[in-house]
Amino acid sequence: MSLRRASLGVVHTVLLLAGVDVAAAAQATWVEVRTPHFTIVSNAGEGRAREVGWQFEQFRGAIESGWPWARVQLDRPVIVIAAKDEGGMRTLLPAYFERPRDTWPSSVLVTAPDRHYIAIRSDIRGEDNAVMNPSMTAYWSYTMLTLRRAFAHDLPLWFRIGMAEVLSNTVVRDTELRFGLPIPWHISALQEGRLKLRALLEIESASTSFTDGENRRRFDAQCWALMHYLLFGRPDDLAARVNDLARRLLDGQTSSAAVEAAFGSLDALETAYIRYAQKPVFQYARMKIDANTTPKAFSSRTLAVHESRVVQAAFYAATHRPAEARGAVADARKSSPASSGSYEAEASLLDSEGKRDEALAAYVKATELGSTNGYVYYRLAALTWGTDPDEETLGRIETLLKRAVTLNDRFAPAYTLLADAVARGSQPSAALEFATKASALEPGEAAPRLALARVSWRLGRRDEARAHALAARVLADSDQERKEVQQLLDFFDRASPK
Repeated sequence: MSLRRASLGVVHTVLLLAGVDVAAAAQATWVEVRTPHFTIVSNAGEGRAREVGWQFEQFRGAIESGWPWARVQLDRPVIVIAAKDEGGMRTLLPAYFERPRDTWPSSVLVTAPDRHYIAIRSDIRGEDNAVMNPSMTAYWSYTMLTLRRAFAHDLPLWFRIGMAEVLSNTVVRDTELRFGLPIPWHISALQEGRLKLRALLEIESASTSFTDGENRRRFDAQCWALMHYLLFGRPDDLAARVNDLARRLLDGQTSSAAVEAAFGSLDALETAYIRYAQKPVFQYARMKIDANTTPKAFSSRTLAVHESRVVQAAFYAATHRPAEARGAVADARKSSPASSGSYEAEASLLDSEGKRDEALAAYVKATELGSTNGYVYYRLAALTWGTDPDEETLGRIETLLKRAVTLNDRFAPAYTLLADAVARGSQPSAALEFATKASALEPGEAAPRLALARVSWRLGRRDEARAHALAARVLADSDQERKEVQQLLDFFDRASPK
C-alpha cells in the first residue's frame, strides 16, 4: 500500500436526513447476483447489484491480503440486500423508521442462525473524490464479523473496535481502494477527553466506557485514533507490526504486554499517537483493485416473486418482525406452494418464538421440498434428537447432519452434533474426525471441545478426554456451558477407578 494524504478540509459527512419525502415502496423486479463470497439481492437493477457485489469482494480481498489472521472465511453465507432507495429501506427495516430520528441508517447488519444479512441503501454513493464511505456501517459490521471469536483467545475490545472503525471508512473506486480516510466526528470527540492508554487497553464490553452513549462515542474515537496511528502514522514496517501485535494477542498475551512487545514503551506510544491525532492532515493507504475480480464475471438471474418474498420473509424473521415475516411467507406460498424457502423462513420464525413442534414440522417440510440450506438440516437434527434417541433415530440424525455439512462445511455446530451422533453408533472412531473439524473451525468455543472430550472418552482415551473438558471449562462463556462442562467432569470422576 502506498501512502497519500487526506486533508480534513475536504471531508464531507454523509447523512440521511429525516423529513425527506418517501414514496410508497414500488413492486419492482428483484435480481440475484452471486459473487465468490456474497449473494446480492436487489431491486435496484442488475448493474447496481453487480457493483455492490464487486465492492464487497474488493473489500474482503483487501482484508485477507493485508491482515491474513482475520477470519474472512465466515461460518455462514452473507446475503447483501441492496434496497433501491429510502422507501426500500423503510420496507425492510420498519422499526428504524417508527420513531423520530435525525438520521436513518444507510446500512444495517443482522445475524441470523443460518446467514449474515447486510441491508444497504444502494442509491447512496460517493463521488470519485469522496473521502467518506456512504456504507460505513456495513463495512464496520463486516469487519467485526472477520474479527469475531474464531481463535483460542479473543482479540481485545479496543483492537476490534479500532480496526473496525478504521476500515469502515474504506472507499472503493474504479481503480483503487482507499483505507484509513479520516473520520471527522472521531477527531472532534478526541478533544473532549481521553482515557489513559493503559486504561483504554483494559476496557471490556461491560464497562461504562463502552455501554454509556457519550462514553462510547469517545471510546470509539480513541480506539480509532490509536489504530490509525499504528497502521498509518509510523514508518513502513507498520503493517508487519500490527500483524505481529495481532498474533501476540491471539496467542493470549495481555494487551499491555503485546503492545509493548510490538511497539515499545506505552508512555512513549501514548504521547506519539495523541500528537498524531492532533494533526490537521492524516495519512491513508491506497491499494490497487484486484483486476481478476470483475462485475461481469458474476452470475445473475431475475428472481421469481416467491423467491424475492422468501428473502424478505427470512430477513423479517431475523429482525423480529413476525407480522411482516408471515405476510411475506403467505405471499411466497401463494405464488409457489412447493417452495422450500417459504418453509425455511417459517421454521426460523417459529423456532425463534419457541414453538418447537411447529418449527420441527416446517423444517421437515423444507427438507422434503429439497432445501439447500445447511442450517435447516442441522436444526432439524437437533430438534429430532430428544433425550435418548434410539438407533433408528440416530441414523436419521446422522444422515441429516452429513447433508448439513455437505451444504455448509464451515458451520461448527453441525460437526459437533454429528460427532456426538456418530460416537453413539457402531463405528465411534469415525466421530473423532468430525469433533476435530468442529474444534478447528471454532477453537475459541467450548462446545466443540466438549464433543472432543465425549468422543475421546468413548474411544477409551480418558486422559485426552479430561484434557479437552478442562480446555472447554476455560473457554466456557455462559452459565449453561460451565454447567455442561462440570457435569461432564463429574461424570468422568464417577466413572474413573479410585
